[in-house]
Amino acid sequence: MKQTIFILSLLAQAIGAQDSPYKQFQSYMDVLGGRLLEIDFYQEQLGDRFESSGTLYYTGNDRYTFDDQNQRITYNSGTITTINKTTKQVIYDSTIPGDVTVFDVLSGNENAIQIGEILMEKNGFRIPFILKDWDISGTLWTVPGTGKPRHIILRPTEDSEIRIKVNSSEPVKNKGIPQLDIQGFEIIDLRE
Repeated sequence: MKQTIFILSLLAQAIGAQDSPYKQFQSYMDVLGGRLLEIDFYQEQLGDRFESSGTLYYTGNDRYTFDDQNQRITYNSGTITTINKTTKQVIYDSTIPGDVTVFDVLSGNENAIQIGEILMEKNGFRIPFILKDWDISGTLWTVPGTGKPRHIILRPTEDSEIRIKVNSSEPVKNKGIPQLDIQGFEIIDLRE
């Protein structure tokens, strides 16, 4: 029994000496040049379900692009550009001040996030959080030691859920976002 307590004590000290799992996650995402994540995206709201698989180019706190077969959504310092490849439309919009997105979790916007009690599970760390301004709960799962994200769940309301499964991740390096020819697309500008 004393040996078990001693081992648990050493383990607690080792974990305490390292960065917290959320800090490891932030360091993992904050690589020079950004991260390229292959993800599956699921959203369920009021019984309706939306699913998509695509590539997320995370190039910094204020810059990311999600690209799938039907659309490309880019966030760049408060401007959202949605390119609908099917309807051939480009929509420009602005975020609302104080608006929080799932990407605030990725960027580690600590002013917007309250981290709960982090748990070590069989497949990694489970990091519960609350997006403060919106009172939205969520959970992030990461790989121990690296901070690599595996899964993110957001619950905006009782009857809605957003899930992101990270299938693979690598530094962006020289793999820039592919260019899209939007010549001839309808332009809709909703910015004020």
